[in-house]
Amino acid sequence: MSLRGTTKRTTPRTVAGVQPAAPSSPAPGAAFAYHRTGRLAKWLGRGRGRRLLLSLVAGLVGELITGWSGGLLFPLTPAVSLAAGALFGWLGIAAAALGQLAALRILHWGFLDALTFAVSYSLTGVAGWAAFRFVPKLGRGIPNLRSFLWTLGAALAGGLAGALPALLPGGFEPPAETTVWIWTWITGALISVALLAPPIFLAVDRYRRFWMVAMPREVTVSDRQLERELGGRGEETLVLFSPAPSPGSGRSLWMGTGIVAATAILALSLVWLLPGGSGWTTLLYLLPILWAALRYGLRGGILAASASGVCHLLGLAALAVFFHAPGIGLEVWAGRADLLILSLAGAVVGWSRERELGLREELIESNRLLRRDLVRISDALMQAVEAKDVYTGGHLRRVGEYAVAVGEKLGLRGQSLETLHYASLLHDVGKLAVPESVLSKEGPLDAGEMEMMRRHPEIGARMLERLELLSGAAPLVLHHQERFDGELDGRNPGYPRGLAGEEIPLGARIIAVVDAFDAMTTTRPYRPALSQEEAAGVLRRERGRQFDPQVVDAFLDCLAERPWRT
Repeated sequence: MSLRGTTKRTTPRTVAGVQPAAPSSPAPGAAFAYHRTGRLAKWLGRGRGRRLLLSLVAGLVGELITGWSGGLLFPLTPAVSLAAGALFGWLGIAAAALGQLAALRILHWGFLDALTFAVSYSLTGVAGWAAFRFVPKLGRGIPNLRSFLWTLGAALAGGLAGALPALLPGGFEPPAETTVWIWTWITGALISVALLAPPIFLAVDRYRRFWMVAMPREVTVSDRQLERELGGRGEETLVLFSPAPSPGSGRSLWMGTGIVAATAILALSLVWLLPGGSGWTTLLYLLPILWAALRYGLRGGILAASASGVCHLLGLAALAVFFHAPGIGLEVWAGRADLLILSLAGAVVGWSRERELGLREELIESNRLLRRDLVRISDALMQAVEAKDVYTGGHLRRVGEYAVAVGEKLGLRGQSLETLHYASLLHDVGKLAVPESVLSKEGPLDAGEMEMMRRHPEIGARMLERLELLSGAAPLVLHHQERFDGELDGRNPGYPRGLAGEEIPLGARIIAVVDAFDAMTTTRPYRPALSQEEAAGVLRRERGRQFDPQVVDAFLDCLAERPWRT
């Protein structure tokens, strides 16, 4: 029988005649709630939860502390708003504003006034986010002076924008005259951001940078002191090297903290003893600020200025509350432009120090490259000389090695020793102008050939004089064939100038001794090599005549310490 068009139906098995219960389907409302909760958890799990919670708590606590202090403490809210916006973006701005709104409600503000103030506070965060988002070459780790100045600019812009509701009809009523209130609002924003925002930025940049939202083309400081390009969400981040040491090491941090604390105790003691001179006492904070700026650069100076300002304002509040110090009232921070100046001083001096160190690094690198090229030029000239005179293979390097050893024994250091080194390597460079037939002649040279050979020091000196990096070696090359006694006649006369004694440069006298010893112990076309003992005997006989006695003694001491290698 055909099964086409029929359907086989199966019946579930039963146990003891009991039919299984049909599977239950979730209620539509429960499925929707589960789906939405999962999406929310996934959204918060991408770091947004940390940013939201941290900004919310910071906004709440900062506004509560400011409100409960009754005006004695400088406002914390502007710094919190700006930091939340710059570090965490729009989510941070909204969460900080929500926390501030809740704090104002806890402080028994009306809802409309609380909302207006929270929105005003958030404008500082918007200004901070916009600065780091759209202004090029800024970094939230404060890698350059530009970043710090734009942070203060964002605080000023946010403070101005936040004070505008006081001018609007129907807005909240300022607690004092409008102009004074606006001034207090703006100065509060500047002081708050100058003292608190940099430490917040540096702490998050150093320990929790992965919490930050990405900013395109942000400038950061690499702890590995390398320049490289990082890719993040398709947006390039430029990483620069800051040459100044990091102020984050434990020992340095405690040392700086101790210096700031000691300065604060001294300054506040003077405020208590000399109420009329409280403005001058802040100059004492220049000591830790300049110390940190010169030692740790831009960020060290800014951190020291922030710590000094916070300690000073907290100390003033303590003097007012516990000791009833005269001349210290509410909102004393509003007139403390000196604290802002100290922050700028620390930033500028630290930036100058970093720039100085950077230029020094560039100079060292340029010098290294120049010296590398100088070595290559010297090697090329040496190879050219040795290729033309096959009997002098290795001669120049041996003379160079032992001439430096003798120079060190005679007290030459630094530039003088380096000049001797290059002069000894290139003392025969003038032989490039001497025909090979003269250089390789097996018999004695005639008068014309001898005259041609004796011109090689002058030719070599003129060649080196044209090279600025080697011009210092030219006099040594020129006079390395002079005799110590100035003799111009005889079998081995001095040439080309006939100088004698101390008139001959010390480097030339050193090259003369080492060059003669190597020539005597090397086989030449016109004579066999002498043994090292025979050559040393010749040097002793000519000591004080052809050669400088002091140089001969130093060279023989070097031979005893390091055997001659042919």
